[in-house]
Amino acid sequence: MSYYILSLVLLFSAGAIGVQTPMSPAKAKAAKKLFSQKCVKCHGSDGTGKTIFGQIAGATDLTDSKWQDKADDKQIVNSITHGRGQMPSFEKKLSKDQIAQLAQYVREFRR
Repeated sequence: MSYYILSLVLLFSAGAIGVQTPMSPAKAKAAKKLFSQKCVKCHGSDGTGKTIFGQIAGATDLTDSKWQDKADDKQIVNSITHGRGQMPSFEKKLSKDQIAQLAQYVREFRR
């Protein structure tokens, strides 16, 4: 019984500090497709932001390890949801689950 309770505490604690479980292959594929449809124009398929639109808009380099360390998961979700600078809001265009998947996908660009 105590092992079960300890397991639950550890599981919920990990979630509270932003540790994420890996996406299933189906969700990873869906997140990649969403990124291609909604984000590539500015951030590029490699996440560097080195596209014409990205340079004009000042798109964040998602591969930058300093940025990855500084931005927590909640900030990434907030930026996708509400927009930031010239980045549009996706609150009314994507579900919360899709936004969470995109945020997790952004972490895949960490170098």
